Amino acid sequence: MMDELKQQFYEVMHKYQKPFSEEGVVANLTQWYEQKQGLLQLLRRHPLWNEKELAIVFRVEERREIDHATVDETRTAILELARKACPDDTEYEYFSAALHAATADYARIPDEYRLDAIRRYGGIKCAPGQKASRIINRLCLKFHLDQIEEKAEAGEPGNRYMRTVKPYNAWFARLADALNPAYVEKTAVLSIHPCDFLEMSNRDNTWSSCHCLEHGSYRGGCQSYMGDAVSMIFFTVSDAYTQDFYTAPRITREIFCYKDNVLLQSRLYPTDLEDQKTLYRSIVQQAIAACLDKPNLWSVKRGKEAEHYCESAADSNHYPDYEYGYAVVSLLKGETNYGKMTIGSVARCVCCGGEQKDHRSIRCNECGSMFICKACGKTVHGHGRYIDGHFYCRECSYRCAACGEAFIGAPRIGIARSGEQCGICPACYEQVIGVCGYCTIRADCLSIGANRFCPNQMNGLAA
Repeated sequence: MMDELKQQFYEVMHKYQKPFSEEGVVANLTQWYEQKQGLLQLLRRHPLWNEKELAIVFRVEERREIDHATVDETRTAILELARKACPDDTEYEYFSAALHAATADYARIPDEYRLDAIRRYGGIKCAPGQKASRIINRLCLKFHLDQIEEKAEAGEPGNRYMRTVKPYNAWFARLADALNPAYVEKTAVLSIHPCDFLEMSNRDNTWSSCHCLEHGSYRGGCQSYMGDAVSMIFFTVSDAYTQDFYTAPRITREIFCYKDNVLLQSRLYPTDLEDQKTLYRSIVQQAIAACLDKPNLWSVKRGKEAEHYCESAADSNHYPDYEYGYAVVSLLKGETNYGKMTIGSVARCVCCGGEQKDHRSIRCNECGSMFICKACGKTVHGHGRYIDGHFYCRECSYRCAACGEAFIGAPRIGIARSGEQCGICPACYEQVIGVCGYCTIRADCLSIGANRFCPNQMNGLAA
């Protein structure tokens, strides 16, 4: 198992072009294996446990009804944007009247008798049977709400800054979701696979977070969660993925932690919607209860009441969402012993394997650039060539003298017009051969030095 996990860890490092060594990867996996033993033995008791994925794999059915409260909230926010986009009172009143007509029925498709008011006040085309969200978007674009810019606070606590954003898209997306009921089936995964922690914010997602290895400000947090004794990753993926879930873009993702009859649920990315959190919490509660062979009965604590059951490990690198109002703690009913869990761990440098306390990185400051060649498996210090998503050393890769592109494998030999031998890639070699195939004296070219004068050579090279 460890050899396969090591290769998968390598693949993630290659993907994000991160320096790493066998020593550093083994140190991370060793800490993961030692600390996750309790969770591993617990989760293996579940009937849906998948040993290859190191996860419980579920089918999840999500039903979303029209959310009246969210419709009201987002409509108010959109009207505030309209006030900025429509300085003329009459223009604003027209927009407001059209928006209220489109949302008055809290329906996916407005009643037909509303359409005249939308056309009259909004000045847009709309037909019977059109979705309310489509009508609203057309209305908002007509009044230029998408051009409104605002200042918004960003960053993490202690490192906050102001940036300029256009808020319309986010508000419209939320309103559209609230107006469109849905029934969705997904694959859900409750995992302790080390690469699921590395990819907890996969760069291929439609969203990102501070734990993304590509550009996140808490990259070291992936190892911090990976190396503790309590953290699990819960995420949903497209049905297109049936294995190697660590490679799949996440639709949603959140951290769950378990110890001594206490289950903690942290923030749900990307939306933190309460109905989804409730559904996912019930799934994980049921899974843990099944593994414990106990009744699935829990009491829930939030806010200040939840703070007593968790703490962050000293010198841990993860971003503790659960400390900022997102934590929901579930206590297994009928128990008297409820422990306090320590979340996170000191991360291990992926290069030297030593302690690494910089949350912005996955390696320590002392380690230089290094990587493991995909072809020969050697740890190489310095810079290699990055080809087709992997690192290669200079013994296993070459740069074509004709086209200048790097390629894997041994070069073909071409003769320059100067008479010198040059390494060229297979593609360039085939082009040269294709040209030379038309020449009746090809067999004699090298012996008489005709390559120096041949007009058909590509970039001055002949085979």
